[in-house]
Amino acid sequence: MTHFMLKEIHEQPDVIRELLDRSISIAFEKVDHINILACGTSLHAGLIGQFLFEQVAKIPTQVRSSSESRFAPLLETSNTLTISITQSGETADTIAALKTVQSKQIAITNGIDSTITKLVDQTIYTNAGEEKSVAATKTFTAQLVILYQLAFELAQKQLTELRLIPQQIEAILRNNTIAEIAKTLENTRDLIVIGSGINTAIALEGALKLKEATYTHAEGYAAGEFLHGPIALLDSQIPTIAIGNVGKTLDRIRANQTPVIEIPTPAIPELFSPFLTVIPLQLLAYELAILRKIDVDRPRNITKSLTT
Repeated sequence: MTHFMLKEIHEQPDVIRELLDRSISIAFEKVDHINILACGTSLHAGLIGQFLFEQVAKIPTQVRSSSESRFAPLLETSNTLTISITQSGETADTIAALKTVQSKQIAITNGIDSTITKLVDQTIYTNAGEEKSVAATKTFTAQLVILYQLAFELAQKQLTELRLIPQQIEAILRNNTIAEIAKTLENTRDLIVIGSGINTAIALEGALKLKEATYTHAEGYAAGEFLHGPIALLDSQIPTIAIGNVGKTLDRIRANQTPVIEIPTPAIPELFSPFLTVIPLQLLAYELAILRKIDVDRPRNITKSLTT
């Protein structure tokens, strides 16, 4: 494949399979509160983690951007578990935030023997292999696998539903029609991405991928919240990408003669759908970048690991 980003998108089924064949566990007996620290794509993984820890494991969970936690540290209890998520393990904001934490600490990272691994009580590696493209793809879904595993372990529930995910991703990749959709957006400079429930985080992640890879002004929103003000942005020149079942919001958007691109919820329980709804958005970011002749693996102004 010509570009690392496309290669890494296609590597995701195998990365997920290998993670599912590995057992992980939390090294702490009691957890009654969880804090999550992360930046960028890892922060969006953290938002899905929050959904899982609260809705599956029934544990109150807070998520904060690592850079903002310096100004407003997350509250800790005697049984708080702090989870830091960082692809490289060298993210300066996350390292700085973690140094102020007093509670038990787990790092989820792809960076073997990275700085963050020396600061925490337990490290869980994503084992995704080197990710050369600046825009994270396979490390994101690898982080999700670990967060699902941790949430189901804390809930003392069996997690078997992810076993079918790799082949379902492969089916999406085989039947890929995203290039045709990208052609309709080649000259579009503003996009709205909406999702609901657990896919709200995927709306945010999809918008970030479009910003990073295609230089498109894309904004992600929770579908219901979009009606409370941001809907005023819509006109015939600003398409909306709708992820899954966004209910009446989609009717309101169409009433404004706004172009809509739908990414349907896969035929699996919605709780597990983020693995499949994110793939078309990753592909869209890639295809649109190629159409615009952007260096998709090395977009301007950003680096793989923000260490300063």
